[in-house]
Order: sequence, then structure tokens, then C-alpha cells
Amino acid sequence: METRLRDDLAAFLEAPEDPVEGALVVARIVDGAADVDWARDEINRLSAEVGDCAHAAVLAKALGRLGFVGTGRRYFEAENNRLDHVLRTRRGIPISLGVVILGVARRLGLAATGVNFPRHFLVTIDDVLIDPYAMAPTSRENCHAWLRRNEVCAEDAFEEAAPTEIALRMLNNVRTVAHERGDFARSLDVSDYQLLIVPDSYALRMERADAWLALEAGEMVVTELEQALAHAPTQRIAERLGQRLEQARRLRKSAVH
Repeated sequence: METRLRDDLAAFLEAPEDPVEGALVVARIVDGAADVDWARDEINRLSAEVGDCAHAAVLAKALGRLGFVGTGRRYFEAENNRLDHVLRTRRGIPISLGVVILGVARRLGLAATGVNFPRHFLVTIDDVLIDPYAMAPTSRENCHAWLRRNEVCAEDAFEEAAPTEIALRMLNNVRTVAHERGDFARSLDVSDYQLLIVPDSYALRMERADAWLALEAGEMVVTELEQALAHAPTQRIAERLGQRLEQARRLRKSAVH
């Protein structure tokens, strides 16, 4: 973990008001050369170009006319979580395009929030639900239909996403890409930043244990499982974790001998 990035993320977490600022920290975690000053200026410039928008649909349509749309085939790329890249190419995934909408809307004085919809980030502007990937309004009825088709639980599906949660979700995308490509060292590096946001995350500790296991670092597997056990959300999970932890300790001991 780079000290400056750690400090920048810590500073954002002290006053997490603007999702753009959180996304700019994420951009630099993705790529240290990310041009965050330009990105910040570009959000301001877009706000001026769009001008006064009295309605959510008008803002989404305006950004769509400027070329902002879903990235298509290159969906699972870490760069899609780099706000400066998304602003330059005007292509992104729901959450990064959502940050563009939030940034512009808030600078125009509109009440805009993120929505932690499963697998597809959404935005509300003055209570109108927006699909950032399509740059168009959608409806709760459409979203509920999607949840039913994909057999996804509807509970908490429309919960507001705070700026810290948006940054965490973007980092989760980056970490998942690295993990699935077998870059476990990079996965662990990204999760170091995530732990600054959610230090008590049981799920994140489990993911880290899997990464250390892939790197054959038995001592770290034990450490992560111990941390996961300390934050297990239920007794049943704690019991299963305890069994895995004992197994990891035995494997570590046998490796030493």
C-alpha cells in the first residue's frame, strides 16, 4: 500500500461527502498515473456544458448526447473503474458512469444519490431512478422483474449507496478482476485499501485468506482466518470458520516440519 494513497483515502473517509472525490482516489489506486486533476475539472466543465437541468431524464439524455454510454464488450476491465479514463472515453460500467451522473447532478444543485442495486449500480435524481449504463430512466418495476429473473433477493436492493460504499464497490471490482486473473498479489494490495474502509469485514478477510492460500503463504492464511472469525456475523459461520482455521493451522504446522 502506497503511503500517499493511504493518506488520501483516509482524508476522504474523514469527510466522505462527494462520490467524485472517492472515485478519484480509486482511480489512482487502479493506476498511479491517473489524471485526477483533469478529471475533477472535466466534471465541472461537463456541468457547465449540460447547463440547467430541471429533471433527471433531461440530465441523463444530455449526458447520453455527449457520448456517455455502457462500455460493451470490455466490461470486465479494471480501467472501467478509473474515472479519468471513463471521462476521456465516455465509456464505462454502471458504477463509474453513475459517478459521472452524481458529480454533474450535484454540481447543478440536484438531489442525487447512488443506489446499491445488485450487480448493476443505479442512481436516483429527485426520486427518479436512472440506469447509468443506458443513460436513461428506469423503474422499480423493471428492476424487480430483473431480480425475479435472476433469482436475486430483493431485500436492500434499493438501499442508498454512500460515497464510501461507492468507493468500496469500485475497489471490489478492481480486486475481483485481479483475483480472477490469478494476480493474487494485486488482489491483496487492493484489499489493503478496502480494509481502511471496512476493517471489520468478514467477507473481505475470507477473500484475502483465499488469495494467501493461492500464494502458498500459510501463516497469512491463518492470520486472515483469525480476523474473519473475530468478525463472523453468525454463530454457525463462526463454527465453520473455526474448523477451517484449525485445518489451516495444521497445514501450517506440517509445512514447518
